[in-house]
Amino acid sequence: MTEEDPQIERLTNLTFAFLDADRAGRGFLSNDWIREHVKGYARGGRDATAKLLRRDLALLIRAGVPIETIAAEEGNRYRLQTDDYALPEVSFTLEEATMLGLAGEIGQRGELAAFARSGWTKLAASGATRTLEQIPAFNSFNDLARLSAEQLDTLLVACREHHRISFSYRADRVSEPVLRTMDPWGIVNHRNRLYLVGHDLDRGTHRSFRIFRATDIKELGPATHRQEDRNLQELVEEGLRNQKIMVDALISVPGKGAQVLKDQGEEESPGKWRLVDVDRDWLVRTVTGYAPEVVLLEPAEVREDVRALLIQGGEI
Repeated sequence: MTEEDPQIERLTNLTFAFLDADRAGRGFLSNDWIREHVKGYARGGRDATAKLLRRDLALLIRAGVPIETIAAEEGNRYRLQTDDYALPEVSFTLEEATMLGLAGEIGQRGELAAFARSGWTKLAASGATRTLEQIPAFNSFNDLARLSAEQLDTLLVACREHHRISFSYRADRVSEPVLRTMDPWGIVNHRNRLYLVGHDLDRGTHRSFRIFRATDIKELGPATHRQEDRNLQELVEEGLRNQKIMVDALISVPGKGAQVLKDQGEEESPGKWRLVDVDRDWLVRTVTGYAPEVVLLEPAEVREDVRALLIQGGEI
């Protein structure tokens, strides 16, 4: 709430005061209690407070908030009839819960921090939980930290409104950007990496693209290829399996941390773990997320990738 809308702020504060009173077992609230504890009612004398409160209570009742008034010798008392005000339990599909969980993370780093002050975070915090097996343990070096609000907005609108888009795509840090044209279907979060899934008009089939590697995103008009009868998460995982680079590695993990890395290998000597046939990109990002406690000892070329990502994130 903002100072530009004091009435809405006052009504919201009053509603939460009633909810808190019920949880705390206080029951009825008096004019004096509201005047003393609820922001917005202390201005003027007691008569002014009583008049303002009567007006606000009438507004809340008209809005559907069931408030009960009891007349007493010392003045009216009020309480919220919570049985009539309670909302049904919120439930979401797996896809909805995953997206809401993603929304709740968006505001943690980078340009998208502005979204943390929006209703996205509140909705994600309302009880939706995603399946944790879809992502690794906490990794601060994720695609959300690199994605701009403008990029995300353009892509979400294109998916929702079925717009064709074009973008320049760089497969890795050393490759030249290539112009791609796509009818987008949706955005998938896989291991803290965001993928745009849709029909690739240049290849004539479905594909997924790492979003942070896409630049100069433009809408071209209506899309003609609608989503296939396939789960988008499965399409992303299938595509990644076909292009993964697998490596063996030796890491140093002191203490009891980084269990997600330990689970992928065996302890070779105290504090040193051997990982066999793991996804190189996942290894680089996960070790980076646990740095400096976790150190990748070998192979040297993968160690350099970790160093480069740490420099990019300002950690070195």
